[in-house]
Amino acid sequence: MKRSFTGIIDRIEGKIAVMLVGEDALEMAKELLPAGAKEGDVISVKLELKDRKTKEEKEKMEKLIKKLSF
Repeated sequence: MKRSFTGIIDRIEGKIAVMLVGEDALEMAKELLPAGAKEGDVISVKLELKDRKTKEEKEKMEKLIKKLSF
């Protein structure tokens, strides 16, 4: 499932960027912003669930837990 939204960069405080999405504020690492993005810029964010990658990571963690349990 994919989800996307658009917001405006409200401010950048050190390593944190604050993006306004409607009436909500979303804080994110400044390094996640597109190159050259600055306060006042409108940006789009896409979120996508990666089912296969999630399954792979779960399997890795289960193996590690099993290994550490012995």
